[in-house]
Amino acid sequence: MKRILSALLLVMLIAATASAAGRAPLFTFKPEDGGSLKGGFAVSGNALIFGTETGGFYALNKKNGALIWSYKGTNSITGVPAVVGENVFFSQADGTLTCLRVSDGSKVWETVPREGENSMIDSGLTAGNGMLLFARSDYKLYAVSQRDGRTLWTYSGSSQGLRTAPAYSDGLVFLGEYDGIFSIIDAKTGKRLNGGGAGGAINTPVVNNGNVYFSSWDGSVQAVKIKDVEPLWNAKIGDPVTTSPVTDGKIIVVGTGRGIAAALNADNGNVIWNFSTEGGEISANPVISGGIVYVASGDGQVFAVDAATGRTRYTYKAEFGGISEGMLVSDGVLYFGNTTIYAYN
Repeated sequence: MKRILSALLLVMLIAATASAAGRAPLFTFKPEDGGSLKGGFAVSGNALIFGTETGGFYALNKKNGALIWSYKGTNSITGVPAVVGENVFFSQADGTLTCLRVSDGSKVWETVPREGENSMIDSGLTAGNGMLLFARSDYKLYAVSQRDGRTLWTYSGSSQGLRTAPAYSDGLVFLGEYDGIFSIIDAKTGKRLNGGGAGGAINTPVVNNGNVYFSSWDGSVQAVKIKDVEPLWNAKIGDPVTTSPVTDGKIIVVGTGRGIAAALNADNGNVIWNFSTEGGEISANPVISGGIVYVASGDGQVFAVDAATGRTRYTYKAEFGGISEGMLVSDGVLYFGNTTIYAYN
């Protein structure tokens, strides 16, 4: 009887996986500028907002994919757009910062770097406390006003550069540097308050429940209690960690250079499960939603993995290339893309 039940469960699992994989998307959208998704998605109301590597910037109806408006930049969009109230902010690789109205895409303000200025922005910006925070190629972290783009303060990093976006929470800025320095910075003054480090480049940190988590290319994931800057744990994954940590408060998930997604216990850093995409380096941050971890591979597959067990629930496949930029789940719909934007229930 046990063998019969096991066989039935296996058939049901295979059927469920196959039906999910064959399901048609809610919609697809090909950017009119012909560029691939760059950075990731933001949502404001019913608008799905994103940019491309060729400077296109779009707002779609997130329910049906209809174009609401588009804006043409002059350079590759970098990072995830930041929505604050009725405005959306984004950066371009040449250092241009732009503020648009979410409702119609009209320009509120824009700052353009001076000719010859060392002003590239690799990883986008973060919004917090009336500021936009971002790192430039001149080895400095900038805080500018959301109102008009005016510089409020700068923080000088190491000579090896700042290549990831910072995180913000409760008046503090959390910054990882390419040479492994981790800093906690006062958002009002731009002064370093405390920090730590790792043996390799640090990805963008994430803050949750009073803790900050950061990962590094040296294969480590660390947790620090923000109050009193108390180290909680330091886990060794064994592979270079190529994504930021993501968390639902219970588990931490990261992706590695060998295509492994690792889930760790958020309380102690113990590895709960490993999942192999068998598709090369994981570049897009995983997403956790509704008990499922979504992991994108370098060969264009997105795996829906059970958050408790690490077992595959179902998969999606993108055409024409891998998934290297951010995914998003909003109102039960998964959004991902490359040269095409996909939406799946």
